Amino acid sequence: MIALPWSMWVSVRRPDRKSVRVWLPLLLLWLILLPLVVLAFAITVIVDIAMLVAGQDYHHYTLLLYRCLALIGDTRGMVVTVHGDGTDVDISIR
Repeated sequence: MIALPWSMWVSVRRPDRKSVRVWLPLLLLWLILLPLVVLAFAITVIVDIAMLVAGQDYHHYTLLLYRCLALIGDTRGMVVTVHGDGTDVDISIR
């Protein structure tokens, strides 16, 4: 089972200004993309079956799409910190 990231925190700190912290709900993005992902899985299953019947060598598009979603799921827990010219940006994906 793939555990997709649910939220993302973006924090921007500057020494001369008040720090800004923004919460971005990725859950809403996944709900919007769900019909597209289901459609993509249906199309890749049909293409894989057609290529298997036709005797083509490569017919693993469904597995490719599944592994791409698993790669997105593996970003959970990732923290990115960027230090710039007096500005620090922290991005945390949960």
